[in-house]
Amino acid sequence: MTDQTQPTPGSRVERLRRAAGHSRERLAGLAGLSPTTIKFIETGRRSLTLRAAQQLAPHLGVRDLGDLFGPAVTLSLDVRPLHPAVDDVRKALTAWHVRVDGEPNSPEYLRGAVDSAWQTWHTSRQQRTEAGMILPGLLDATQRAARLHEGADRRRSLAMLAQAYHLAQAYLAWHGDRELCWLTVDRGMTAALDADDPLAVAQAIWYAAHLLRAVGRGEEALERLREARELIEPRVADGPIEYAEMLADLHLCMALTRARIGDQGAWSDWGTARDVVHRALPADYVGLRTRVSRPLVDVYAVMCAVDLGDPDEAQRRAHSLDPASIPSTERRGRHYVELARGADLEGAPEATLHLLAKADATSPETVRYSPAARDMLTRLAADAPAAIRWEAVDLASRAGVTL
Repeated sequence: MTDQTQPTPGSRVERLRRAAGHSRERLAGLAGLSPTTIKFIETGRRSLTLRAAQQLAPHLGVRDLGDLFGPAVTLSLDVRPLHPAVDDVRKALTAWHVRVDGEPNSPEYLRGAVDSAWQTWHTSRQQRTEAGMILPGLLDATQRAARLHEGADRRRSLAMLAQAYHLAQAYLAWHGDRELCWLTVDRGMTAALDADDPLAVAQAIWYAAHLLRAVGRGEEALERLREARELIEPRVADGPIEYAEMLADLHLCMALTRARIGDQGAWSDWGTARDVVHRALPADYVGLRTRVSRPLVDVYAVMCAVDLGDPDEAQRRAHSLDPASIPSTERRGRHYVELARGADLEGAPEATLHLLAKADATSPETVRYSPAARDMLTRLAADAPAAIRWEAVDLASRAGVTL
């Protein structure tokens, strides 16, 4: 009897890759994806989205996406859930102040407001909901101040406006229109350049690199990060401590970017960041906006290992890292998601579900809006062993995952 089972999209990708003579690493580099993503797609641990198929097709000799999905496969459009406050944030981002009058807030006030907003982002369990409430007013106040102030006060206000755009990017990264994310990056970079502040410019590049990496432009992200490093590095010895913090942040971003494109050189950048943090920052130092600190360096090590497809190394790196020491509720939730990804790589559904439940208990919105968490929950709800499937279905339902 003939086997009528249709090949999966993942098996089709693998067959076409082998026929084209590409390794996973080679195909990942050509398509702007990570080798781990290719592996997950081929083994069925990650759905083949329309966007990924479009990136892969030219390098697999495919002109009709039906050759990847097959005649009976429903296409995943990689739709991200919208947060309820996205419309309000969109209006604040696209409200052009043609006429501005009155007294602007002082740069000192704006710095306090921006710092408070970032503190809320890192301490709230519902950080996206609270940021969505704060952002419209924060964007309005910083936009007005940048228009009304002159001279040094205007430049300081512009630096705070850039930070408001960066927070908007962090809020929008997992939901909302991709065009809105690009808008925050462009506006943040413009404000930072107009502020003529090296730290503000480097921070804007750091945020831009995250989006470039997310859309498969990892090499471009690395080029921009190198430019930022060259701007900051000469100022570390004699400048305020924030310059050393920024340098460490840039190297951590470079490490993760390299890991996402399968480059083992990630560990060199990670090691440089660790050296800067241990040498130039106090032992208990915690950066206000990105939470640069000794525990965060260890968090990045786990992330790099997972993205390099090495769950054993991820476990080893995570062994001595107490999640309670991570100085951010949002980052702690994301750390549990990364550990879940490592367990998923090893084919351990019970551990994957346990870690996703820990992430949900830490920061429910991290699980609700994280594409990686949602993808794992979708597969667990469908394919987990019967003994834990009901737990997976329950967690997926609470996270708003459509089953």
